[in-house]
Amino acid sequence: MTTEFDIWQLLAGIALFLFAMTQLEQALQSLGGRTLASYLQRQAGKRFNAVIGGIVTTALLQSSSVVGLMVLAFTGAGLLSLPSALAMVFGANLGTTLTGWIVATLGFKVEIFRLALPMIAVGGAALLFGKNRWSIAGRALLALGLLLLGLYYMKDSVTGLQQSIDFRDVTGLVRWQFVLFGLVVAAVIQSSSATIMLTLTALNAGIITLPDAAAVVIGADLGTTTTLLIGSIKGSAEKKRVAAAHVIFNATNATIALALLPQILHLIEQLGLHDPLYVTVAFHSTLNTIGLIVFLPMTGLFARRLERLIPDDETREARYLSEVSPDVSDAAMAALEHESSLLIARAVQLASAAFEPMLERPAGRMPVKHKRGIRAQRRRSFEELYRANKHLGGEIFEFAVRLQASALTEEQSARLEQLLSSTRRAIRSSKSIKDIRHNLIEFSGPASKITHVYLDRFRQSMEEFLGDLFALREKGSDDVTFEDLAAVMKRQRERHDDIHRSVYRDISDGGIAQTLVFTLLNVNRELMNCQSWLVLALGRFHLNEGQAEDLQQLPR
Repeated sequence: MTTEFDIWQLLAGIALFLFAMTQLEQALQSLGGRTLASYLQRQAGKRFNAVIGGIVTTALLQSSSVVGLMVLAFTGAGLLSLPSALAMVFGANLGTTLTGWIVATLGFKVEIFRLALPMIAVGGAALLFGKNRWSIAGRALLALGLLLLGLYYMKDSVTGLQQSIDFRDVTGLVRWQFVLFGLVVAAVIQSSSATIMLTLTALNAGIITLPDAAAVVIGADLGTTTTLLIGSIKGSAEKKRVAAAHVIFNATNATIALALLPQILHLIEQLGLHDPLYVTVAFHSTLNTIGLIVFLPMTGLFARRLERLIPDDETREARYLSEVSPDVSDAAMAALEHESSLLIARAVQLASAAFEPMLERPAGRMPVKHKRGIRAQRRRSFEELYRANKHLGGEIFEFAVRLQASALTEEQSARLEQLLSSTRRAIRSSKSIKDIRHNLIEFSGPASKITHVYLDRFRQSMEEFLGDLFALREKGSDDVTFEDLAAVMKRQRERHDDIHRSVYRDISDGGIAQTLVFTLLNVNRELMNCQSWLVLALGRFHLNEGQAEDLQQLPR
């Protein structure tokens, strides 16, 4: 044990602690991340359950940052409402206080150097020689040992600090300056746990008083909000809302706790806790509990205010992908499902918008279930809608490339390929109708009688096709079968062939000018292509890979 302050030992201890925290978070996420992600989704129905989900998941993963990432991902994917997401973030704030209890108990009440060495030895061996989950478990145990070793180095480095430095200047600081100190340190090292651990070390060494330590804890909670703030600068509106809520939540907590600091500390001591270390971590837990009591009853109102304060970002076409990290594969896949279905719905809308006036929406339901409506797209011109669809398709593919670099299951990889195939076909459908849009507009203007006749035929063909699509889910079921799509494909082919034969009959009768023949045949062919690609896009979206391939082989 050192008797003088060793700055390098302190810095090495901090670095080791932060490295170990990162390794522990990653190992725990690998061990149970998917299970915990599913658990979070199951807790989303009720706000109290969402709070419990945030507490439990953070306590198990030992990182509110990881839980925050999951919550952001699921919110962006449409799997969590904003009120549920806020409740989980508030719960995560309380869950992260468990780290302080562990450090206060193991770090200062147990001879941690002797405890850390076996963990490092056993964990290192399991990491090197174990397989699969044993190796990951070894990584977690090794990280925990390194964390305790880093804590030991920090604790040991400041043992002689009180004798080597005059702390009268430090103890003379006013309360808000300790809050500022905690805020700056937590913002720089991006960890409230590490900041609180440093605070407990200084408190244990007698460097600062209990009220000053509590003030640093308040600042540490405020400092961690910078992580979400930085991450939301170029993020979606939903990310900005969650980040803003995190700041407001912690700022409110800090204001209340700072105003009532002596009373809260006195109350904790009245409950039987007298050890300054335990009082400090109990204060941290109380701080976040107060926030929960204040905010939980008005989470819905709070979410609505945030939605008005921070409106949706209209510059992106993808409403889900920008709010999800590809590292959270379950949420990322759910987001892709939503965006792919939205693209198909908008391709259907584009097909009806190609005509002047726009075709009426058929009875029934859109052939895909899309979470967010497309009514706002009606305000766009055909050209704007087409460009928007292309942009959305590009965003889907860009996100998919990043998602493919993450650890996907075999089932997820197969589904990803299906969604990308569906996206390609929906874009091709839009391209086909866009290529003949100018012809359809010309036919609706002053022209020969025959062009008006064929324009009516083309309108009728598209109306009947869209009617077939909207009948696919009319019975209330979301299941679309191979037989359903094959029947739609057959009918659209028959309509094409019927128009094709009519053109050749009119040629024989001399009713069509030679300059018009190829235009009519081209419009008829591209109309068929638009419809065929849409059916194939639906096949890739709704059917399994084998059935989708069989649909592709049908005559069209």
